[in-house]
Amino acid sequence: MKIKLLLLAAIGCFSVANAQFTVADRAGNVLNDGDVIEFGSTDYSDSEYEFYVTNDNPNNEIYTRIEVLSMENSTTGSFEQLCYGLCYNDLVTGETVPPASDPALDIAVGETTGLGNHFWNNDPGNGADNVDFQFAFRQYEDPAGTIEIGTPLIFTYRYNPTLSVAENNIVNLTLESTVVSNQLVFNTNEAVNMMVYNVQGAVVKQGNFDAGRQIVNVSNLSPQAYIVQFKNNKGGVKTTKFIVQ
Repeated sequence: MKIKLLLLAAIGCFSVANAQFTVADRAGNVLNDGDVIEFGSTDYSDSEYEFYVTNDNPNNEIYTRIEVLSMENSTTGSFEQLCYGLCYNDLVTGETVPPASDPALDIAVGETTGLGNHFWNNDPGNGADNVDFQFAFRQYEDPAGTIEIGTPLIFTYRYNPTLSVAENNIVNLTLESTVVSNQLVFNTNEAVNMMVYNVQGAVVKQGNFDAGRQIVNVSNLSPQAYIVQFKNNKGGVKTTKFIVQ
């Protein structure tokens, strides 16, 4: 069974506000600067982190790469596979995807990258300590990817050998839709605290909710993208982007 922890820095995504992209997983959970994604397995089906990058620039395409920043407790000295446009294996510290010799990956205005982009580690380490791989999503001004702009989004992909027997603190919650008009509707199996942030990082709505189907009135929010963060009583956090139309 896949066991995954998302440890979120407090509204860390807003520290990269001068960058013009959003990274999220298939469920819409936003990857924030400083996040740690943990897996308790090295099997592909259990430890794949699939991601999607959205161009938030309303006027121009953007150019991006992902860099391997560091490795800790790795026994192989490389990261097994990173797919971003194309797939690359056995990456070492300092390498980028796409490679520095190739153009940066371009994303058109309003577009999101398609299926197939993912991180996957198969390094079990020594079986006792965490194996950490740190990556940076970088944005560039030019298609060649020689002039970096904005602040990179840095996160850690971690293999935690004890995670498979640890308590899973992921918030058990789903949004019925990430594009809404007057109501944000979600289903939760536990009590949660909710905080809604605008793109400047200001709190625009908050509340506490019990388990069950919950309806939040968002008719007073301006049409734009927002970040909603849910926390449970165990310390688990779930962060998702939604759009008020």
